[in-house]
Amino acid sequence: MSDDRRGEMHAPDLVQPVIGYRLWRLGDDALYSPYVEERWGRGVHTALCRAERGDHAEAAPAHDCSCGIHAWYEPCPTLSWAATRHLVAGAVALWGDMELHPFGMRAARGMIVALALPPWNGPKPRRIVEMASALEIDAVPARRLEAVALTHGAPIPAGMAPEPRASRAAYAVEQRLAEARRDDPWRPSSLVSRTRSPD
Repeated sequence: MSDDRRGEMHAPDLVQPVIGYRLWRLGDDALYSPYVEERWGRGVHTALCRAERGDHAEAAPAHDCSCGIHAWYEPCPTLSWAATRHLVAGAVALWGDMELHPFGMRAARGMIVALALPPWNGPKPRRIVEMASALEIDAVPARRLEAVALTHGAPIPAGMAPEPRASRAAYAVEQRLAEARRDDPWRPSSLVSRTRSPD
């Protein structure tokens, strides 16, 4: 969070890892990011820039890019992942340079600290337990995810994250419009096809 550039605010660094929540795709042998082929393994995960326009010199997460390890401030709603075949929710401990946004954050480094189990038995919960065992982390009922995660770090302090000005969907549209102003050419029809909800 610190910035050594002259004339800019110098905020103190957070002392302990920041807890965030995210989704992964449950593969046969590993967890993967939901939108890119990025494998998550045991231990520290370092962010890389995979953005098409990632021509920045600074390390991820760059301010004017979408790179970094993405996470939400609160656990994912159970209905957004539990009934799907391949999505699994969990918690990450994040540290290093961070970008805070109204609905989530991006960080330079992170580590999976727990995976959430859906509220029923069956093949998917068994696979999640097996994956958690391979990663040497806990697999816990979704209702306990936040409590277990907080044993590995702390949430962003109140008031530190920017306040949302609109719903998640409206915020996603606003971000796409801002990107469109930077990237020419842009067609209004591309807005719907390229905007996806953070959920």
